[in-house]
Amino acid sequence: MSSGIIWVGMDVHKDSIMVAVLEGYANQPQGVDRIPNDLRRLRRYFERLGKRGEVRACYEASGAGYVLHRELTAWGYGCEVVAPSMTPVRPGERRKHDRRDAQYLACQYRAGGLTTIRIPSATEERVLDLVRCRQTFQREVLRSRHYMTKFLDRRGLTYRESRHWTKKHRRWRLSAVSAVIEGWPLLHP
Repeated sequence: MSSGIIWVGMDVHKDSIMVAVLEGYANQPQGVDRIPNDLRRLRRYFERLGKRGEVRACYEASGAGYVLHRELTAWGYGCEVVAPSMTPVRPGERRKHDRRDAQYLACQYRAGGLTTIRIPSATEERVLDLVRCRQTFQREVLRSRHYMTKFLDRRGLTYRESRHWTKKHRRWRLSAVSAVIEGWPLLHP
């Protein structure tokens, strides 16, 4: 086994991972491979890399979560997740290319130019997911209420008796929607 460090930059997507391998102080990556986002194949890939030296990998935080980080560290490989907003961007470079992004991550990681983030524990991540889910549901309920109010307002049915979204308002709303539906012409005679 070689004693060199192998720097790995990964551009992670739902279906695939673009992996750029930079050995030691080489100028160009020795390999850029697209592999399926499958943990068994990824493990075999990293086992082959591990035979050549110490592996240190990184990828940008995204909707992919931290499963990849947890698996790689459990397998004994160094892995860090970097902040995409803090990744240096060259002026004028706006287009995303998986191959180039993976190469750039490997080079910047080796140079120390990336900002890593703190990985939440599995428990913290579950709580964050629950909070995000609740916020989404609250936003959708509010959006639906606004839609219902505007739907009835456009038809001249405005509730003015008391506060909205009470039991009394709900009874009124049900009768108003029924009146609107009864007044619609049949779509299919």
